[in-house]
Amino acid sequence: MSTTNDPSELDPNLGVVSVVVVNYKGADDTITCLDGLRDLEWPAHKLEIVVVENNSGDGSADRIRAAHPDAVLLELTRNTGFAGGCNAGAAAARGEFVAFLNNDARPDAQWLTTAVEELQAHRDIGCVASKVLTWDGDAIDFVDAALSFYGHGFKLHVGAPNDPQFDVAHDVLFASGAAMVVPKRVFESAGGFDERYFMFFEDVDFGWRLWMLGWRVHYVPTSLVFHRHHASMSRYANWREHYLLERNALFTIYKNYDDSNMARLLAASMALSVRRGVVLGGVDAHAIDIERGVTGEGEDHLSVHKQTVASLFAIDALVENMASLDHTRRELQARRTRTDHEILRMFRLPMHPNIAQPEFTSGFDAVVKAFDVERAFAPRRKVLVVTGDSLTPRMAGPAIRAWQISLALCREHDVQLLSTVNCELNHPDFVTGIVDPARMAEAEAWADIIVFQGYIMHEYPVVAASNKIIVVDIYDPFHLEQLEQARDLGEEDRRNTVLSSVLVLNQQLTRGDYFLCASEKQRDFWLGQMSAVGRINPATYDDSPSLDKLITLAPFGVSDEVPHKTRPAIKGVVPGIGLDDEVILWGGGIYNWF
Repeated sequence: MSTTNDPSELDPNLGVVSVVVVNYKGADDTITCLDGLRDLEWPAHKLEIVVVENNSGDGSADRIRAAHPDAVLLELTRNTGFAGGCNAGAAAARGEFVAFLNNDARPDAQWLTTAVEELQAHRDIGCVASKVLTWDGDAIDFVDAALSFYGHGFKLHVGAPNDPQFDVAHDVLFASGAAMVVPKRVFESAGGFDERYFMFFEDVDFGWRLWMLGWRVHYVPTSLVFHRHHASMSRYANWREHYLLERNALFTIYKNYDDSNMARLLAASMALSVRRGVVLGGVDAHAIDIERGVTGEGEDHLSVHKQTVASLFAIDALVENMASLDHTRRELQARRTRTDHEILRMFRLPMHPNIAQPEFTSGFDAVVKAFDVERAFAPRRKVLVVTGDSLTPRMAGPAIRAWQISLALCREHDVQLLSTVNCELNHPDFVTGIVDPARMAEAEAWADIIVFQGYIMHEYPVVAASNKIIVVDIYDPFHLEQLEQARDLGEEDRRNTVLSSVLVLNQQLTRGDYFLCASEKQRDFWLGQMSAVGRINPATYDDSPSLDKLITLAPFGVSDEVPHKTRPAIKGVVPGIGLDDEVILWGGGIYNWF
């Protein structure tokens, strides 16, 4: 019996990259592109080239086949657009990775090597966005991405001279469809490109979906491509492109915003789509307004520019496709792992009006204000979390809870987690450390919101005096613990210890803006003590009869990940505990009174 340690011998497609190139009436460019793939510094046996011939009807397939007989050539029976062509190529690809390359692009020798290295090193990266330069390499075609709230995507720094500042890897909302590399399993899981788009913004939509579903899109400047940029729409009128841009932008925001944002921002986007069409078409929007006068009553037709009609038809296309889009939306939202607040900070230019005519920008400003658009893009808050326990690989309950609170909050906010005693842990998504009076003063000045447990307010007067939002985590009723823990101190010291704890808690209940506890039973208990210190009053009751704006539940705090057994940890491992022994797991501490 023979064995192997080489995974590729078990799966011959492991490590293979399938490069998908879509051709439509561009055989010369496509052949040049395929010639460039021969110069890649990538093992030939790990490279598959898939050319999708999008029913050009001009003999392109025969020319490509003759020039590159080694390529897999798919001949489609109709033009499915860029989105459909890419999907067909990905479906036929055998590689572990799928790389999409425009047919008018030329890859650098290291294009695939650096992209695949990044994907293999970071499993949470779902797509590598390549750096794209002009054909001569002098100017920028793609190095960064932005998106408006109404769904129009932008490539930042286009036309700028190539410069070392663009050679820094970073996350982006989406990659350019001209050059990207994706694990095939990720591409399939995310649903590929939306073929309803035909062309334009399918890369924007795909990137947004990847972020929503838990992956990252990462710009890797050493994964380099040069783009000739023969415009696919150059043979068509501007209004056809305008129609596709408006329609696909509406498709994108309808599918991808969460419920609250979609309800508000879709309406604003539709209004601006109409306004954009009116302005670009140069038509008189008051031509049929009876208040402006009555003319042409015998004429049922009005001459309107096709730019204007394109916007109206785009909105009608949204209605026409609503049933299928709604089905897609429901599936996507059910699989969502990131909130809108996490993703929307990647938009970069959410309030950018994409045309500058004053008659549009004035309407744009009015719509943004009327629909309160900016609320969806509120900046990240600065949250300070302070615990009196040690932050170490083995932590007690308060520290575990503070750690999990920080993990939850850092998805949407900037977080510092500080311990008053010891810190041996760090995390890539938030700052950790030890706090002393000087650092507490600095942290208080930095923070918008302070979350703390235990005696922090008592020990650090700067917290009590702060005008920042104070959130008190009162899951630990330590004044009740002292009834037992202080029993051995003698009657007077015991009484003083309990009284001191009550006074500390009363200070917190009086000053805090919001409170967290761990269970409904705790909530009932704390409402009683809050009533005693005057926090339940006409003002707090009128603001929230349920008092949910005063106190809420945050269950104890464990990881969201379902635990999986990987090895024995107690039975047969801990001295004195056998494999067949019964073990009781106790969730609390063991005190002298237990």
